[in-house]
Amino acid sequence: MSLTAESVKGFFREYLRYPIGIVGLILFVILLFMAVSFEIYGDQEAIRNWFTNTQYFEDYPKTVPPCWFEELRGRNPTPTLVLKADDPETSQLLAEKLRASVVRGDDGYVRLVIEMEFDVTGNKPPVDVYSTLFMAYNVTEGLMYVEKIYLERPDGSEFVFVEKKEGPQLPVVGGLPAQLQQPGVRIDSVFPGMPLKKLKGSSVSFSLKSMATSQSLLQRFVIPSLQEQGVDVSQVGFGNIATNLYKAIFSTDPFNSLVTGSFDVLNGTYRLNIIFLAQEAEIDVQPEKLVVKGSCYGLLGTDDQGRDLFQGLLYGTRWALIVGLMTSAITVVFGSLYGIVSGYLGGISDEVMLRFAQIIYSLPALPLLILFAAIIGGNIWVIIFLIVAFSWPGIAFVTRSMAFQIKSEPYVEAAVASGAGTVRIVLLYLAPQVLPYMFASMALSVPGAVIAEASLSFLNLGDPDLVTWGKILFEAQDAGAALNGYWWWVIPPGLAIAVVGMTFVFIGNALDAILNPKLKR
Repeated sequence: MSLTAESVKGFFREYLRYPIGIVGLILFVILLFMAVSFEIYGDQEAIRNWFTNTQYFEDYPKTVPPCWFEELRGRNPTPTLVLKADDPETSQLLAEKLRASVVRGDDGYVRLVIEMEFDVTGNKPPVDVYSTLFMAYNVTEGLMYVEKIYLERPDGSEFVFVEKKEGPQLPVVGGLPAQLQQPGVRIDSVFPGMPLKKLKGSSVSFSLKSMATSQSLLQRFVIPSLQEQGVDVSQVGFGNIATNLYKAIFSTDPFNSLVTGSFDVLNGTYRLNIIFLAQEAEIDVQPEKLVVKGSCYGLLGTDDQGRDLFQGLLYGTRWALIVGLMTSAITVVFGSLYGIVSGYLGGISDEVMLRFAQIIYSLPALPLLILFAAIIGGNIWVIIFLIVAFSWPGIAFVTRSMAFQIKSEPYVEAAVASGAGTVRIVLLYLAPQVLPYMFASMALSVPGAVIAEASLSFLNLGDPDLVTWGKILFEAQDAGAALNGYWWWVIPPGLAIAVVGMTFVFIGNALDAILNPKLKR
């Protein structure tokens, strides 16, 4: 075994004697795994759309806590489910939960049957349930009507929203066919209007909550039904009825829930059926997505845009390590060489270099970082440069003092006497003696760099294109997360910053104890 390998093995064996160093090393491995594994396990599409396209997150509930927290509180909510056809992981389940078929009945009519199946498992109903389908049809004879829209409940009962009646006045979905010529139009409510004859390929959404709370449905069906049963709707209030109707869908006692607003959730499998009717039609329907918006989501909940905060925390780890490690490495190397050269040269050169370092050291770093970041811009590489520019003097003062001692050693004097140049002496004779201090300083400098970047991002002066922990905290502050009790938006990124700082403090203290014999006990 070579001397170098033996030295490394001996150093590592010595490092493991310090429990604080072991803890720091374990935390560093965990952080490094989080940073590296994001490429494999992280949602990169979510990060790409984090700031530029908030519509990407419209299918996720806003400012909801993590599901494990709700379970700890005994609330047992229905979790969020998002199934998309373009997602290989969910496309199979989407095909099972959202089905569209075209059938010809015994009466000779063509029917488009859309079935939307979902499960309610908690003691809270989902915030909303909706599906999106690509639809294109051409009615070659007559018109297309909505024959029936109804919800099959787990107990076998049906909640009917619209049902075809005899006569010319038939309920339909949509009332402005011209609007439906544009892709992405949402059909959110059921109301009377002109039946549709032709729909060019468009993405059409059916929202259970919008159907249940539509004024047309309430005025034409629900209010008269309640009045027939002797309910004084003026005492209940139209707004309360609209709110309670959606809850009543999932209640064990729908009528009581509709009137009073109190309900117990009926758990099980629900199925929303939408049936279109036409005499003759060419129809093409392809399911695109099914969304069940619950009242909780994931490991760390969501923010006010519906963004998964766990993905932001995971992605922010890599930039915390990049900023911390790169800044500390550049700071320590530059500051150490600056101090070594200053101490070795001595005289007027040392005096000038020392005064310059003292001027930089005396400047208020954070206010200047804020000023320059605001003027120059918050590019991450600019931030790293600015942090380095104000951080190196402290390292230089220590290595300058060390250089004064080392240059008087006999082997250095012998090198000078033999004609060795300044660069050779600095790099081969002085710098190696300072290396132990440099390694410990690198570890101990990381927390300051991470906090500096997080501080700038918290003030919205960081890189606007990067998802960092400081940026998450800025958005939380801007949305009043702490005041509203959204702890999952505030505590995890703040705790992550603290953990990174603690990790490198532990490692730095262990290295300092090993490399500086005076600290050994």
